[in-house]
Amino acid sequence: MVWIPPGRNCGACGVKDCNEFIGYARLGKKDLRDCPYYTGRAPVPERYAGRDIRGFDYDFAVEPFPGEPSARRHIQPLRPDIIDRWGIGPGEIVMGRPIEPSCPIQHVLRVISADPVTGILTCHTVGPVVARKSENVHEIRAYHEIGFEGVAVTVKHEPVVGYRQRFLPSGCMRQMVHSGVIQMVLKKSFGTHVRIEDLQMHGKREKLKDVTIRPGDAVSILGAAGSKKTVVIDGIEVRNTDGTFIERNLSDETEDHGHGCGGHNRRGRRAREEPDDEEAL
Repeated sequence: MVWIPPGRNCGACGVKDCNEFIGYARLGKKDLRDCPYYTGRAPVPERYAGRDIRGFDYDFAVEPFPGEPSARRHIQPLRPDIIDRWGIGPGEIVMGRPIEPSCPIQHVLRVISADPVTGILTCHTVGPVVARKSENVHEIRAYHEIGFEGVAVTVKHEPVVGYRQRFLPSGCMRQMVHSGVIQMVLKKSFGTHVRIEDLQMHGKREKLKDVTIRPGDAVSILGAAGSKKTVVIDGIEVRNTDGTFIERNLSDETEDHGHGCGGHNRRGRRAREEPDDEEAL
């Protein structure tokens, strides 16, 4: 069998996960076209290509903890009091759409824990098949996506606490880059345990001429002895052949709330203002 599903375990084919789907397909009980992601072509062999479905780059991917079905999501319903009123607790199924950051896809989640003080639910994404088979589904309609937690797989740069970085949730059905502030990084036996908060999916992204590194970015560098370390860029100065001088520093980023949307400081005989690129993350 040349083509295999992408491992998103969305349940749209009618079975619980991609491995079970392939088993049924080999027995002739399922057609490959039952998978909504069927292309007829073998997938790209690279585990993570470093760019999402729209071509935007990311620093790392977030995978589930060992033995868990998805990365953990921390969410807060628009009315946190319904957690207590409806008796939502571990094992319960909730369904709704994250409106912060805005996402058009309804999510089906199984609750791991519920915090009675903050109203924050920690959940796994389980897919629409579980909702169809469950007798009691709590339709919370909309919620705030507080954070992601899982195992970071470094693609370009490893996560650095306190900085906003781009990442790809491994189970995201849209396969689109998110960004967030790294709240926690722990090195464990199974890999890098990371928690990310202040999530965004859309925003303005600018390019510094041909320079794509921005102040505040974490960059991995290789020393002369072959040792690798991660540093944080504090400022950038670029001199172009046309005489244009471009300068950015970390204060430009933080003054614009850390989104990387501030103006350029250009000097030189041919310096000129250019429009920012509008790109959705």
